[in-house]
Amino acid sequence: MKKFIRFFSIVLCLVLMASVFAACKPANKDDIEIDDEGNIRPSDKEARVEFWFYGDDVELGVFESLVDSFNKENEGVIEVDLVVKASSNYEDAVRQALSGKKLDVFYVGDNGYKSYAESGLLLDITDYMETSQVYNVDEMWDTVVTRYKYDVNTKLSNTETGRYYGVPKDIGPTVIFYNETHFKQADVTVLSVAAEDLEAFNGGAADARGNTKAQLGITGTVKEQGFFRDNGKMFFNNQIPMSWQETNELAKILQDEQRKTNNNAYGYFTEWWFNYGWSVGGDCIQYIPTSDTGYTGGYYDFTLMDDTKNYIVADDVTEGVTVNGVKYNAGEIIEYKDKLGLTTVATAGGDYNKEITAEVLSLVEQDKLNELPSQREAFTEFVCIGSKEGQKVDEFGGKTYTGYGITPSPSSIGTDAGKTVEFVNGNISMLVDGRWNVTNFREMMTDEWDVAPLPMYKEYDSEGNITVHGIEAGHSGSVGLCINKNSQVPTASWKFIEYIGGVKGQTLQAEAGFAIPLQKELANSDVFLQPGQDPKNSIVFVRAAEIQQAGDWWYLSDKKWIDDWAGVLNGDVRNGNKTMTEFFNCYEYQSTFNKLLSYTKVFGA
Repeated sequence: MKKFIRFFSIVLCLVLMASVFAACKPANKDDIEIDDEGNIRPSDKEARVEFWFYGDDVELGVFESLVDSFNKENEGVIEVDLVVKASSNYEDAVRQALSGKKLDVFYVGDNGYKSYAESGLLLDITDYMETSQVYNVDEMWDTVVTRYKYDVNTKLSNTETGRYYGVPKDIGPTVIFYNETHFKQADVTVLSVAAEDLEAFNGGAADARGNTKAQLGITGTVKEQGFFRDNGKMFFNNQIPMSWQETNELAKILQDEQRKTNNNAYGYFTEWWFNYGWSVGGDCIQYIPTSDTGYTGGYYDFTLMDDTKNYIVADDVTEGVTVNGVKYNAGEIIEYKDKLGLTTVATAGGDYNKEITAEVLSLVEQDKLNELPSQREAFTEFVCIGSKEGQKVDEFGGKTYTGYGITPSPSSIGTDAGKTVEFVNGNISMLVDGRWNVTNFREMMTDEWDVAPLPMYKEYDSEGNITVHGIEAGHSGSVGLCINKNSQVPTASWKFIEYIGGVKGQTLQAEAGFAIPLQKELANSDVFLQPGQDPKNSIVFVRAAEIQQAGDWWYLSDKKWIDDWAGVLNGDVRNGNKTMTEFFNCYEYQSTFNKLLSYTKVFGA
């Protein structure tokens, strides 16, 4: 027995020694080693990292510089090989290559990230990220970092059990790009005053462009409005979101002016409904908790046309309110499940009564909650914007909705690049698009141009004071940096990702103009704001990054639940061949309810 114990002890010691030795060694023989501080340990071997890239010539130049700089700093230890791929088939090429060990670092857009993670194709880099001394997420925008934290089992994002299978390379907020030459031609004067600076501006201080009220010809008090009139003159404040009505009115004014010489001119164009629905608390799907054991804790309901009103806590309710057991502070919108009083639903599939609770209605009567439009009303507003003037869009709630005739039809715009060309050519006066187009506009625009915040829901009294408002909202694009799960050099790959996401890498990308830095402090510096370059009002991108989230293509592991109804929406509906009610009743829309149930269904249930 003693011999056995002695033998077992020796074996155990050997195992422990091997474990300690293994902990000090890289995961693969070709990889590098790093110490507890994240520094690379000396080695006589060089790790080679293959990085697959796609992008335009400007971005390629930036990343060639990044790779060269990184390789020089890590000469003899890590060598990154930049492999340029076509954007058109990038994802297909990556998926084919992931079964091998050659590809190491690559891009995954936030629209496909969850699919890659659930397929087990991505290396879990949570530990690398959380111990990094360079890639500090506490300094970055929560709105982009959290979209890469995902639990592949519960299929929920940004939970405590979530893991990082990628980290953001960048964030691209959306704003209104506007043609300032068109504004001048329509006698609309531009000023630039943030909401928090209005009091000082009204007291005689200059705006961000160095102009005072007197110099601009304003005689009255400037309120928190994006577009307004004063003493018979028209003004546009490019730091204040316009209301829905202001947006439509200004677009019509610009359009009418341009059509004096250009029959193809339009005042506005947007292809995204997000800022309209999200501004009032609506969305296209909502997560509903359920005790049904056939689902992983809950399921998704299709709410794109939800017609129940939304509610926001009034600004003067400093103590906040409690709804359905959840505390809400002033300026916060009541969530879908709480306005309907949903806690645990017995069965899935929308089997519950969609009525606003007595608790919510009581708070409205007490003036503690303000009523906002429903998601259906917000979504209808978006469709009216893109429809021909006078064309019937829908009829519900005793009201007929018709088109405004201020945007070109989707069919006339064509590809995504079409809207860029139309703006550059002067056929669109205001265009909703992302930061990624700044480099194009700097190179191609001959007219003056700048940027402004996206529209938000607001109501005013007769003096221009806000009485009811939604929230600022919109979507931002992002591309993630991921590592092949089969990579033989995961640590070396992480060091390169760390370099791209660190201050050096983010500075180079920001200086080129196509990206806003991940680090908040860097984004608020001249590295990004770039005084003297267009757009002069780049601070709008910084504010947008703080509040904008991923588009609906990010919500679930794929877009199968979107594709069919989105095809009808962007085709027949927005081109005027179907009303909203016809859209609601079509097979593509109605079949989405059952499609959504499959995402959280327990296998075999």
